[in-house]
Amino acid sequence: MDMIGADIVLKTLAEEGVEVIFGYPGANTLPLNDRLADSTIRHYLMRHEQAAAHAADGYARATGKVGVCLSTSGPGATNLVTGIATAYMDSTPLVAITAQVDSDLWGRDAFQETDIIGITIPITKHSFMVRDVNQLAASLRQAFQLASTGRTGPVLVDIPKDILLARCGEQPKKAQTAAPKRVENREELEKIAQALNRSERPVLIIGGGVKLGDACPQMSELVQKGQLPFVTTMMGIGSVSSANGYNLGFIGTHGNELANRIIHDSDFILALGTRFTERSTSVTSEFAPLATVAQIDIDPTSIGKNIAVDLPFVGDIQEALTELIPLVTPRERTAWRERIRTERCSQEEKLTDGGCGQAGSLIRKVQEAMPKETIVVPDVGLNQIWTVRTWQTHSPRSLLTSGGMGTMGFSVPAAIGAQVGAPDQRVVVVCGDGGFYMNIQELATISTYQIPVKIVVINNGHLGMIRQMQDLWYNARFTTSSLGDRVDLVAVAKGFGVPAERVAVDEDPAAAIGRMSAAEGPYLLEAMVDPDNYVYPIIPPGCSNVEMICGK
Repeated sequence: MDMIGADIVLKTLAEEGVEVIFGYPGANTLPLNDRLADSTIRHYLMRHEQAAAHAADGYARATGKVGVCLSTSGPGATNLVTGIATAYMDSTPLVAITAQVDSDLWGRDAFQETDIIGITIPITKHSFMVRDVNQLAASLRQAFQLASTGRTGPVLVDIPKDILLARCGEQPKKAQTAAPKRVENREELEKIAQALNRSERPVLIIGGGVKLGDACPQMSELVQKGQLPFVTTMMGIGSVSSANGYNLGFIGTHGNELANRIIHDSDFILALGTRFTERSTSVTSEFAPLATVAQIDIDPTSIGKNIAVDLPFVGDIQEALTELIPLVTPRERTAWRERIRTERCSQEEKLTDGGCGQAGSLIRKVQEAMPKETIVVPDVGLNQIWTVRTWQTHSPRSLLTSGGMGTMGFSVPAAIGAQVGAPDQRVVVVCGDGGFYMNIQELATISTYQIPVKIVVINNGHLGMIRQMQDLWYNARFTTSSLGDRVDLVAVAKGFGVPAERVAVDEDPAAAIGRMSAAEGPYLLEAMVDPDNYVYPIIPPGCSNVEMICGK
């Protein structure tokens, strides 16, 4: 039986295992929206296209599957760009489908005609313009393959409306793909193992690639067998349980002083699935000056990009760890472990509240009130650092945040996607008032679908991280960082149909947290905090990782 292009799209998506699309319709998507009525694929109508991309991103991070978002041409497509860039920077597998104007209108400045392919080339693994309905299924299948293999990331497929309406016959079924061959470069892994076994002061740096490569069990095994202390990047948090005894915290500008100092003193570093961005290394010329550096990554362009690497290995991280573990010899390294223990005690004495103040205490109480396997989705700003420094992760996909792009407004729509993808788990957002405003309209999505996301808005009336930097580096001239105190977020949430209440963080918020945790549906807790509640330690601009400061 003849089908139209829209049928081919939905049939191919179903064959790829897609169950959910996050989108926003327009005139050019209507052929596809119409056929959704006959499909098993669920469509979540977001209230903004950027939120659709973030929701698909959150879904992918929580499930490990490819997230899918859909928008129309012109402003609909351009509104996806920030979400696509966010996925690209954090290597989230995502397929963005945009509906384009009819083929015969290209290049004529048609209504809502935009070159979304040209716009997204720098922030996608690949972008397709489908020009023939008979190539539609093949293009989509290739998009999913590209998004989910190698260094994962977003792929865009642009489909003109006339292609969605074009009639065509049954298209070839998905071909079985052969399993990828293992890269035979064991000698490089043997060199890494030899250097690791010889070292007296080794440290592992665990990046987000460990989670993306489904290598967390192997990573934990390596840590335990080698008795190896480890630090994480922000994206690597959760790859190995935070409470396993070998965790030193996360490194970098807002990281743990213990992690930064131990890296500085190490004689061997094995970095796995991280590209050594400046947020992790600060001044690269002063990063780990005593260490031999080994790096394992699936992306050859990430090897040695920012830090000189002595022992590189390009390949699948799960396979690499599987081969490496038998080559590692357990060693006590008593002096190194004692040095770490002493340094840890010293840091804990200096920062009794973890450097996060009352906000950190609030986040700890929220975690204590929620089930162990709760997924937390921090936004960007002080709230993000408070959360990643305070929340104790127990599973690889339990902390989702925008790392590379640092996208304010990510948390609420990403939490929607995470909750849809993991309906049996609790999902809690921790955001600041600044980031919350950026996608506040998604309260309508939450309310309409009764998505049981719990939202904690830590409200200091400011862009908190900007205010801290102005306080420290710009003579406390607080220009353009005050958001004011005239908005009643509790009333706003209730207006959207979401139960809400307000607490003061310097009072006991336990009862309100308990009510939020017990709520069956969505809930918003506005937590008022002093704008001087900053996060410490912090690395000043131009300083190395061991030049952190603990206050003004």
